[in-house]
Amino acid sequence: MCGICGFSGDMANYLGENNLREMLDIIIHRGPDDEGTYFKNNTALGMRRLSIIDLKSGHQPIHNEEKDIYVVFNGEIYNFQSLRTDMIIKGHKFYTSSDTEVIVHLYEEYGDEFVSYLNGMFAICIWDEKNRKLLLARDRLGIKPLYYTFKNNTIVFGSEIKSLLKCKIVDAELNYSKIGALLSYRYVPGTETMFKDIFEVMPGNILIYSNKKFKIKKYWDIEFKDNPDIGEEFYYANKTLTLIDSSISKRIVSDVPIGIFLSGGLDSTIILSEVSKFYDKTIKTFSVGFEKPKSKTDINDYSELALSKRTANYYGTEHYEFIIKPDDVINDIKNIIWYMDEPLSDPTAIPLYYLSKFAKNYVKVVLSGEGADEIFAGYTVYKEPYAVNKYNQMPKFLKDLIESLSSRMPTNFGKDFLRRAKLPISKRYRGVGMTFKDDEISTLLSGDLYALWLKDMKNDKYLNSFYHMPQWKDEVSQMLYFDQKVWLPKDVLIKSDKMTMANSIELRVPFLDYRIVEFASSIPSSLKYRGNNEKYILKKAFKDTLPSFVLNRKKNGFPVPLSSLLNLEFKNFAKDILLSQKSLSRGYFNKQYIENLFKKYNSTSYKGRQIWLLLTFELWNRIFIDSSNASLDEEMSVI
Repeated sequence: MCGICGFSGDMANYLGENNLREMLDIIIHRGPDDEGTYFKNNTALGMRRLSIIDLKSGHQPIHNEEKDIYVVFNGEIYNFQSLRTDMIIKGHKFYTSSDTEVIVHLYEEYGDEFVSYLNGMFAICIWDEKNRKLLLARDRLGIKPLYYTFKNNTIVFGSEIKSLLKCKIVDAELNYSKIGALLSYRYVPGTETMFKDIFEVMPGNILIYSNKKFKIKKYWDIEFKDNPDIGEEFYYANKTLTLIDSSISKRIVSDVPIGIFLSGGLDSTIILSEVSKFYDKTIKTFSVGFEKPKSKTDINDYSELALSKRTANYYGTEHYEFIIKPDDVINDIKNIIWYMDEPLSDPTAIPLYYLSKFAKNYVKVVLSGEGADEIFAGYTVYKEPYAVNKYNQMPKFLKDLIESLSSRMPTNFGKDFLRRAKLPISKRYRGVGMTFKDDEISTLLSGDLYALWLKDMKNDKYLNSFYHMPQWKDEVSQMLYFDQKVWLPKDVLIKSDKMTMANSIELRVPFLDYRIVEFASSIPSSLKYRGNNEKYILKKAFKDTLPSFVLNRKKNGFPVPLSSLLNLEFKNFAKDILLSQKSLSRGYFNKQYIENLFKKYNSTSYKGRQIWLLLTFELWNRIFIDSSNASLDEEMSVI
């Protein structure tokens, strides 16, 4: 595990090795154990290493026998031992025991198709000296990030955007056309970022740069079947269990201590249960909760510590807990945004940051349950197609009666549902993380930005490709496909990578083994969400393994007391920043709209998420746009 960066092209000699080292230094948190560089032939490669496997000889960049192919790599290849054996049989010679060297010889053997043989999480750069070709590859689901930009016939790349910004030819400019998208999704979907002209290599893609030109190839996608054959439940459950069993056994291979992020919910408990079968050492588990809010609230909404402790006791783990104090969040929010790179306003980044910071005192690798919800239908929104279908089958007179009473219904569960029920799935669903609705964005954004947003929505080929995706008849599958391709890599996995790597620990996500994802896409939706029972087949697979208090537990998510924070400790902090002269002078938003947000704020999570998004966006502007290319300490001083 590490951070990588580099550049190749006409400006390489102008930038020089010193600039490469500056790009490396800014991401030292990703790999404090070691560093390595390559610099010649108008190409520079750099890596910061967090040593996990082959601690002594895994130094990068790693090369082939002829020393004309070099690789820097961020991630883990879980099938590298079998690939290594295959390559040795084919005559390749290895000089390390690391998984990185397998990549070099696979490329020698299979060319650009090498990536299809890998099972793991990865962001890879290969430099082929002989053919003057540079390749950037990202894993199938987007577990590891990889960014790039083109300036002056030169490609610049890195694991984090802040590394690119340290390159002398790259400027930190706001991507104005994506402000509307950020308000809607709370992240920027697709290849673009909040920085102008800085892009992401998308999951399942490989970028090839040669002769001052580049092309992007997709090497993997998810395929949901129309009307899949309905097999017996035990077949799907047994196959699911077998694949998860295999995935976890591969992900506990490590030369350093490992632990588990434990919420006490279904996903993390499955991981704990499986790890306990293979791991012959004491298992360390980690949980996080917030200090009891000062305002009246049910503390259980904001802490899962009681359940996680019960689960840890059940499995006999060495369990650790950390309590977050609201004042700490105020002091650290700027650091969290700096490590995140983009203004991702998912508040669950907060507990993940503190949990990682705490766990690093005990382990270097942690396993977590990210991805299970998006693969096995774990969100309540996935039952909406069933409700919409039932509503649309009602007699007209009954629907007319319901609509006549809609004015008395709550917005989210009444009028809004009736509006959505009339729309096709491609118009109705845009992911689980929506923050501002379209009509709210039209009121909030200034005129010029509103026009940019409308144009961006119309011309966004990436998102439009999902809205016009192959029309599988099953709507749940279409929703899962959207979330696996958009929400998962752009929110869940980016947040998970950045918050763990900020604290120099490696996160492994067993549910996102691509074999599990491919099989899950063949499971009928009726076995994923049944009645009010989310992740039905996953629970079925482990019904004889997990304790009943976990199997029967209501889903809670990663609790963050956002409404309490914004009512008390964060209220003046957020208000002072969003209504400051510096913030208002940017001209992005309608001042009256923001004032009304605070006036009408009544502890609803909906309004709280909106205030949180605007707050993180303003702080991000101050850190990255107002003081571009500064160090962490210098950037913090501008807040």
